[in-house]
Amino acid sequence: MMVGPGTDSPSEARNAGAAAGTQEDDISLWDVLAVLLLRRRIIVRAVLLVAFLAILTTLARDRTWTTTTYFRPQGSSGASQLVSLASQFGVNVGGGDEGETPAFYQGLLATREVLSRVASESYRVNGQSVPLATLLEIEGETPELRLQRVIEWLRERAVSVSVGRETGTVTVDVRTRWPELSQAIGQSLLDEVSRFNLETRQSQARAERGFIEERLEVAEQDLRDAEAALQEFLQNNRAFGEFSQARLEADRLGRDVLNRQQVYNTLLQSYEQARISEVRDTPVITVLQSPYLPPKPDGRGLTLRLALGVVLGGMLGVVLAFTLEVLQAPMEDGDPARRNFQEALAGLLAAFPFRRAN
Repeated sequence: MMVGPGTDSPSEARNAGAAAGTQEDDISLWDVLAVLLLRRRIIVRAVLLVAFLAILTTLARDRTWTTTTYFRPQGSSGASQLVSLASQFGVNVGGGDEGETPAFYQGLLATREVLSRVASESYRVNGQSVPLATLLEIEGETPELRLQRVIEWLRERAVSVSVGRETGTVTVDVRTRWPELSQAIGQSLLDEVSRFNLETRQSQARAERGFIEERLEVAEQDLRDAEAALQEFLQNNRAFGEFSQARLEADRLGRDVLNRQQVYNTLLQSYEQARISEVRDTPVITVLQSPYLPPKPDGRGLTLRLALGVVLGGMLGVVLAFTLEVLQAPMEDGDPARRNFQEALAGLLAAFPFRRAN
């Protein structure tokens, strides 16, 4: 098809039409600023509403009081006597000092054995001694169910335990609605750790004493037998030469007596040590900071929540501003999809109290 010199080709005409349509559909920065300025009241109201809700929910929260205690496990002075002695005789009884690590105490403070004792106690708050379940207003059909709920409250909301990897220090934070209760629970947790250590160490010493006592009886009998064998040999061989077979046998029996005497002496010393350890009550943790009465309540994070509310409110206001702009813009007859969208969105926002700014 021939085209005159002053006429565009069909392809050029189509490209020009597409470019014109693109320019009509593009939204410039000035259009955006115009909508924001026109709908500024909606944005301001949304910011104020969300910020007010953030302040209201923050102030409605109960005040909490936190106390912090630090302790460090003490290193053992040496390997367990039970382990060392059993290994000498080829018996593996396990144990050792693996349980005295900071990570062990972190897990110990979350166990039911420790938390159940803390949950079962009564605490003095506002001049009255009240069971913890009653103080927290925790209900349950049975005492066991109430105890379980108190344990869950302690584990999930009240007690926080962390371990310093570099220092090996165990940090225990206790957060409740009463400063006296926070301090009392923190001290109760320390007492339970000390009690667990004491009972564990004494039971281990008791097992060591029983093991050593059995070995001591056997060693004593072996020593008596070796001494009797040497005495009988010397009585039957009163005279023998310096390099005779009898002299060699006498030396062998003498060495046997000395070896068994050394074993007996070692077991006897360990037996006395185990008896002392069985009644020893020295602590195996070093308390660096005891639980204290919190001087002031915890911060509620009002500033952070208010800033977050302002940001969220601004975002909500911008969305509402552009939504209302779309709803109230002139509608073209040939765009049924836009008409359906506007009708659906109008029904959704019919109850919203914001109006178009004049």
